[in-house]
Amino acid sequence: MQPLLMELAKIYEQVYSLAETPNSLQASVKHALEIIEEALNRYGTNGLALSFNGGKDCTVLLYLYSAALYKFSQKSGEKIPKIQSVYITNLNPFAEVDAFVEESIHRYRLDLIKVESPMKQALATYLENRPSVKGILVGNRRNDPYSERLSEFAPTDPGWPNFMRIHPILDWHYNQIWEFLQKLKVPYCSLYNIGYTSLGSTVNTRANPDLRNPNNPNGFDPAWKLTDESKERNGRTVEKYTIKTILSNSTTSATITNDINNEG
Repeated sequence: MQPLLMELAKIYEQVYSLAETPNSLQASVKHALEIIEEALNRYGTNGLALSFNGGKDCTVLLYLYSAALYKFSQKSGEKIPKIQSVYITNLNPFAEVDAFVEESIHRYRLDLIKVESPMKQALATYLENRPSVKGILVGNRRNDPYSERLSEFAPTDPGWPNFMRIHPILDWHYNQIWEFLQKLKVPYCSLYNIGYTSLGSTVNTRANPDLRNPNNPNGFDPAWKLTDESKERNGRTVEKYTIKTILSNSTTSATITNDINNEG
């Protein structure tokens, strides 16, 4: 068995074991896998992509998708393809985030396209490059901005690039994200070890002040020590331009923008 296939088989065993045996994550993992499996059945591997920006939520989603993709390919007899993915970059990205994204490209064999345009144009550009894509998996959770009314399968608004937004971990909580990452020893971006709980750009993101700890050498506790998920984004600021952009868009269009950016 090839090294990548062996790694995917291991991920499959880990993830589906969580879904099939009694544990605190069983119901959430099982439901997320059901959504991903439904998406694979609807669109196939060629019609499905993943939004990946190196954040904790989309890292969980990537791991879940890798497991489901292995199962789907074993059942269908198809060769396991590269994972189609899109990274809509920030203007001022963290070097640590970009490094983690590059590591993930090799670790999970991502067919990743980076796009730097504004959101609407970036999505159009991606779909021009991958015209077979009909659905994009997104790591939004319901406590993210503009996400409280999302559904697990949500088409884009008229006037936006046409695809289905798919949210398998929509009802996961912050502590479940970290329980999953730690229980399965999933690699994640190093910024979470030094107090960052939600990742944007270097301009609008800092370590979460609620994790400040003068006894820690770097001054902050790691992200998984945050117990109140309502404070997850306390290290993020919103620039006036972003607010105006959100207010000028329809509710769903604003949600599309936040879908892709709120996976940290």
